[in-house]
Amino acid sequence: MNLKRSLKKLFRGKKKGGGGRIINLFGVSQPKKVCISYILQPFNRPNEFKHQNYVTSHVVAEAFHEMGYQVDVYDYQHNNPICYDDYDVIFGIGDNFEKSFYSANRAIPRIHLITGVHEALHNTNALRSIRDFYDLTKIWLPEETNITTVNHYYAMHEADVALIMAEGYVFEHCKNVFKEKLFVLNNNILGVFAEFELKKERNTNFLFLSGGKQLTKGLHILLEVARLNPHLNFYVVVPRLNPVLEDHYKDLFVAGNVFLFKDLRMDSKEMKQIVESCSYVVAPSYVDGMPGGTIEPMSAGLIPIVSKYCGFGKADFIFEFEDLSVEGLNEMIEWVLKLDDDVFFSYGRLVKEYALTNYSKSNVKAQLNEILRTVLDQ
Repeated sequence: MNLKRSLKKLFRGKKKGGGGRIINLFGVSQPKKVCISYILQPFNRPNEFKHQNYVTSHVVAEAFHEMGYQVDVYDYQHNNPICYDDYDVIFGIGDNFEKSFYSANRAIPRIHLITGVHEALHNTNALRSIRDFYDLTKIWLPEETNITTVNHYYAMHEADVALIMAEGYVFEHCKNVFKEKLFVLNNNILGVFAEFELKKERNTNFLFLSGGKQLTKGLHILLEVARLNPHLNFYVVVPRLNPVLEDHYKDLFVAGNVFLFKDLRMDSKEMKQIVESCSYVVAPSYVDGMPGGTIEPMSAGLIPIVSKYCGFGKADFIFEFEDLSVEGLNEMIEWVLKLDDDVFFSYGRLVKEYALTNYSKSNVKAQLNEILRTVLDQ
């Protein structure tokens, strides 16, 4: 389905129920009802091409709609009373999903969407990120990690089903902690680099593309590696950068080998030029699940270099390093740079095919449909 046409239909048919919710998103009568605790912005604004969750929200809503559910969407953290017992299924994330467990009717299926790692690993690694940076610099930046101070214990342990956007180490960790049904649901790409031609030349340009909370994303690890390798170029694209972090690494940003960009849309000319200029995408993340900042450039054929906490499955063309440290990332970069040219270009083709197939909207929606049919016996 074309996203623009889909959005126009939603604007024509939806019924708003006040702040923090959209009641009957598709404006049609259905025999069953689903409560989705997620984000509202994708249904109220055009795509800003800054985050994959714009597409994810539509995938989830459309999947339930097509299965015969009236779709009611609530902002995951808006303090709005919800009569959970009125619903046949409760799906989602955050505070409003957690509150559903205080409802009297426990027989209603609860399906939890885990968009990164299990909370038990999340806070451990988030704390580790600010500690690692402190050990490197003696600068303490707790605001640059996304430690969750509100515990969603029921969601993380008591949901009937969980969907996690991760494979590999992240999936296995969750499987050991969450004892109910657990499924992989792929993250999705926005697809703005899908039409890029395969790389015909190889260079030593590396892309770091991420959302907020840069210590947890491992930016300090990348920048320390950049200091060790002045002959390599690193393109850093972030929504914003903490002034303390920016000042600490100003030698690299001002006159070094790191090129800093802020708040770029994925579909912007500048962003496309950056992706065209790079051969590799790097994600030394402490906490992630198939990060959008990695899979989006993969759709253009950039070779991924990722930590084991990024939630990727095993593949020859995904270069995963176990040791999340400056030394660990540096060794993996050296290894990748030694690849034979024929191998490099063949991996670029495989990476692009893999990303376009596995992270397309149509594939993720088909994957979700199959999971929902399985767990809801339809």
